[in-house]
Amino acid sequence: MYGLIHRGLESMVTSQYGADIWKKILTNSDAGSDSFLTMRSYPDQITLSLISSASRELELSASECLEAFGEYWLLEFAPGNYNTLLESTGREPIEFLKNLDDLHDHISSAFTEFSPPSFVVDDVTEEIFFLHYRSSRKGLESFVVGLLKGLKKRFEVDIGIEVETREELEVGEHIVFKLTLPPSGRH
Repeated sequence: MYGLIHRGLESMVTSQYGADIWKKILTNSDAGSDSFLTMRSYPDQITLSLISSASRELELSASECLEAFGEYWLLEFAPGNYNTLLESTGREPIEFLKNLDDLHDHISSAFTEFSPPSFVVDDVTEEIFFLHYRSSRKGLESFVVGLLKGLKKRFEVDIGIEVETREELEVGEHIVFKLTLPPSGRH
């Protein structure tokens, strides 16, 4: 994953727990140092080691840590770096999710070897949607849940989030989330 992800995790930890906790997380991980270059790709193992170390240090399960990070990413870190792009992605949650792959396409030119997840939305009814999350990586479901919880807050809309199906792929995973919005949740 990119150094940008590591910088986001560092930002979350230092802003919520302090720089000393981040130093402990680094020390107890396989990261080696904290000189992460934003646009550089790092082995996924470094990211997973940072998450594992953070979960131990923060006394959260790995799922809780990933979920908190996903929410922080959407509400704090990404707006600080890509707010104009986020603003143009959608004015309500479903529109935002339907345009997420386009957002990833837009930023892909800045990152070498970019392998973003894919998000596809199926309309089931006016209030129920299936979000298909496909990734070449495994184990990031809780991060996506955090992103979805962040969307609830960003757009001030109550969204029911349930996992409909999980499918482990040869490379990665495909998870279908059932999203339920109130009748007024879609503009």
